[in-house]
Amino acid sequence: MFRKKFTRDTLKFPQKDFDMVKEGVISLAITGILIVAVAVFLGAPYRPAITNQQIANQEPIVVEKTALGDLDGTGEMAQYGPPYNQGFHGEAPQSVQSLGGFSPQTWWGTPYPLNTATDDVLQPLKMLATASDNQNLLRALRQYETAPYIQQQQWANHYAKALQDAKVKQGQVVVPPGSYGPVQTLMNSELSLAKSGLLSGALDRISNPGTIYRYNIQDDLLFLQGHALHQIAGKLDMKGEQWGINHDEAAVPGPWWLTPYTFLYQIPPWSTSASGDEMAAYTIAILFLMLVFLPWIPGLNRLNRVIPVHRWIWRDWYKRLEKSKTCSSCPLRTSCHQEFKGKYAFVPGESKPACYEPTSTNFKEYGVSRGIDQTIHH
Repeated sequence: MFRKKFTRDTLKFPQKDFDMVKEGVISLAITGILIVAVAVFLGAPYRPAITNQQIANQEPIVVEKTALGDLDGTGEMAQYGPPYNQGFHGEAPQSVQSLGGFSPQTWWGTPYPLNTATDDVLQPLKMLATASDNQNLLRALRQYETAPYIQQQQWANHYAKALQDAKVKQGQVVVPPGSYGPVQTLMNSELSLAKSGLLSGALDRISNPGTIYRYNIQDDLLFLQGHALHQIAGKLDMKGEQWGINHDEAAVPGPWWLTPYTFLYQIPPWSTSASGDEMAAYTIAILFLMLVFLPWIPGLNRLNRVIPVHRWIWRDWYKRLEKSKTCSSCPLRTSCHQEFKGKYAFVPGESKPACYEPTSTNFKEYGVSRGIDQTIHH
């Protein structure tokens, strides 16, 4: 039969009334008042949401480069992979992360399908052409869609090279004359749609086909992924290599509890691997499980004896205990000896609390040899 070796009978100690509900309410009220007061006087950093319209008016070339990448498949989202697509025009996706064939990213396939050429460029421009009765745009759309894929790519490649030397005049993107086919018309129309503020609405409508209420804003958010947002994040020191989400703008603290996770992105191999996100997630998961099961992991559960940080933290308590010998009259002193019997040893030369010093009765009761110093390390 299992014999209980150690019990804590709290009734042996002096009792004091404690109203936990009252203390909790008071603490919550004080904390709430302090938070409101700090918010009133210091405020909080606020930056309006970045929109396609804002980028189109400030960086029109960036918008055309983004739209062209969506059209010809060279953009970041065009070949992203699951959960959005399986690549572009038969090309393998570029952003699939895998470690030894283990790739949870691909388990659910593409529950959020995204064809960037159709969803981000062609469909919104068809809406614009129909609403404005723009026959020139309608002809450009028909010419592009009926052309062979190789011809489409040639037009796009020529225009991509031209954008490297593009200039902005009166808000419009001007490129040298070239063989761009209908692509130049499509890109200029996409820019005009974005500058008007209607591109976001068109993208939201495509994300929510056949519905009145539009809760899915996926296409609108993903349109700016890549160069546009990276450029803005870089100016705010919030890119991955700048500790990203671990801080807010400037020196304002962010979610400090993400420091271990964000730290991994600053050092190899997490910072250099194409599967860095997956590696970081697994690393944090392993460290979390180690923390949860620390008391049962051999070796690690004895770490507190190798690195006795607790004795440094509670050094004043230990000193007071040694001087006052308070524990000599503790009702649980015997049970405490029994619980920690033979498990802890003090470092040679280290002072031991007098109340934990084994007496002759202890030696006899627990069978501890006088020649072996196995006193209790509390």
